Order: sequence, then structure tokens, then C-alpha cells
Amino acid sequence: MSLQPSAPENERKPRRRRWPARGFALAVLLAPLAAMAFERGDRLSHLGDSDTASEYWHIVAHFDSGHHLFARFLITNEGPGDRTAIATWLLLDPNGKRTDFRNGRREKRWTLSPEGDRIEIGSSIFDRSAAPHRLEYDSTKRGIRVAFEYAPKGPIGWPESADDRYPFDLLELETPVTGTIWLEGMAETASVRGTISISHTWMDQNEADLALRRIEFSSTGGAEPALYLSERLAPSGEREGWLAVVRDGKLLYQTGDFELDWADPPNPNSGDYPTPTELRIRGTGLDGVIQTGPRLADINPLEAIPQPFRFLLSFKLRPHRVWARASFEVRLLVGQDTPGTVLKGSGITTVTYTNPSPRK
Repeated sequence: MSLQPSAPENERKPRRRRWPARGFALAVLLAPLAAMAFERGDRLSHLGDSDTASEYWHIVAHFDSGHHLFARFLITNEGPGDRTAIATWLLLDPNGKRTDFRNGRREKRWTLSPEGDRIEIGSSIFDRSAAPHRLEYDSTKRGIRVAFEYAPKGPIGWPESADDRYPFDLLELETPVTGTIWLEGMAETASVRGTISISHTWMDQNEADLALRRIEFSSTGGAEPALYLSERLAPSGEREGWLAVVRDGKLLYQTGDFELDWADPPNPNSGDYPTPTELRIRGTGLDGVIQTGPRLADINPLEAIPQPFRFLLSFKLRPHRVWARASFEVRLLVGQDTPGTVLKGSGITTVTYTNPSPRK
């Protein structure tokens, strides 16, 4: 299948940063790899000292029962004071019924372990201090008790970006996770199992100055190898992306040498936060497509931020985030005379805007 790029009109000519593909031969792609030595991926808090520094852990989990969990743990120096912490959770049941819950605390009213591997913000806990790692929210007042745990397989890897102002680590991808869910009105606690994916991003500048839009795709189908893709569109129009193929927590293939284009460029009536229905991937030794299905949920991330921070940040931010079901088919080309490896599966696409997309 020949895939021709078709970028949105306002993104046709931005300069793209590229990095050399780092891959293995087909035989190696399909065989276990030795453990890699990572310089990053330590899972610890990386919050800088600047007044605009922030970091977050982006969490996507899909369960065999049909539940979905989307969560984000954020620490930021933005706004009055330093080290404000916010945890946002969104839980969907198999019928699509949505439950939102959150915690936000100013400095000294939440806890970060001395090692930087355990966060407790009110009822929200994210603990990576020992295996298994745990995610927990327990609030009798809200009538919500959820707890999830997973044995970490990562860290997996990270892009060697030419722009070191916006680093991120891929910590987990399709890692098995188990948990329990109880919401007020349920006759009994539900036990669930599925897969979880986690990325960790940190920066010293306001994110809106570095990223107008970020797309993250995480496969969830449980098939091996698994696929992760991230692309950041800067306010200047510059774009940078990273694609990783992973099996059992080990990085098999990675590249930033590709173009990610929308098969259906947004039209002027598509709204302030357009989302793609099909993303086409084309690069050296690589082509494929990610098809986005129905939206699962969307939020205004500012709503989770306590006052007066929300009011102050609203002067520079008008964010929006959407999650949608997706499927993918990616072909890795090893050589002219060697059959390619075709990867297929399902996943979740997350599209986050820090501000509305400019209309041409």
C-alpha cells in the first residue's frame, strides 16, 4: 500500500528535526535483546528550579473488562509559589459512563518522597518506590476507591532530540496491570486486568512556549511487539516525532526519521482543537497508518487546577485534551530483497493542545 503524506495546510512547510533511525535487522527485531544501559528513565522527579518548570507522568490503561483509565500526575512551579501538585483521573466503564476525580495541593500540602519516586496528593498516590508499582485513589467522601498495580518492565527509552528543552522518557508500554474498582452504587468491587503505558515529560519553560499540540499513541492490544508514537508541534510550526517498537519492555526499534501527516487536513470549520481521523507515517525503512476511531473522552485540563493558579494560567493557556480509540498498521522495511515486518494492533491516541490551533 502506497501512503502519500497530506499535511494540514498550515503545517505543510515547517522545518522538521530529524534523527537517524536506530533499528535492528529483522531477525533481531523478532528476538530478545540484551538489557540496555540507560542514562535516563530513572522514574524520579525531575522538576527544575525555574519559575516555569513543570513535569508530568501521562498514564493510559485499558482493561479486558472494557474499562479505560486516563491519569496524569503533574508537579509545577507555575503560578504563585513553587511545587504545586495536581493529579487528574478519568475512568470509563464498559458502557462509556465517565467518572472524573482529582486532587490539587500547594507546596507542603502534598508529599514527594526524598528519593522522588512516590507522590501523594490527597487521596491520589503514585508509588514507584518498590515493585509492584501502585496507582491509588481512595476517597470515602467521593465514593471512589480504585487501586492498580504493575510489575515495571521499563524504562524503555527516549528520543535523542536535538531540542533538549522538552525531554521525555517512555517508562512503560503495554505492561500488564491488575486492579480493583469500586464506585458508589456498585454492589461489589470489580477486579480488572489489562495493560498500562506511562511516559514522563519535564521542562523548564512553560509548555505552551514549546508545544502547541502533542500527539501520543500507545498500543493496548496486548500483541507483541507493541508500538508507541509521539509528535510535538511547536508554536513556530516545527515538528519532531519519535516512534518506538517494544517487546516485553525492551526497545527493539526506534526512529525520529519519519513524517507524520494527516490524511484529512483540518478545514477552517473543524474547530479550535482539530483531531485527526487518520495519521500517515512515512520514513526511511518505515511506513504505516494510525486510524483514529470514536472519541472516548475529552477535557479542559485547566479545570483540574486549583484557584488562583487556574485564573493566572488562563491568560496564557486554553488547553484541550482528547482520547480516542485507534488502530495501527506499520511496516518496517529491512532491505530491498527482504520482506518487511508488519505490525498491527489497537491502541489509544491522546491529543493535547496547550492553546487553540491557529486557523489559516
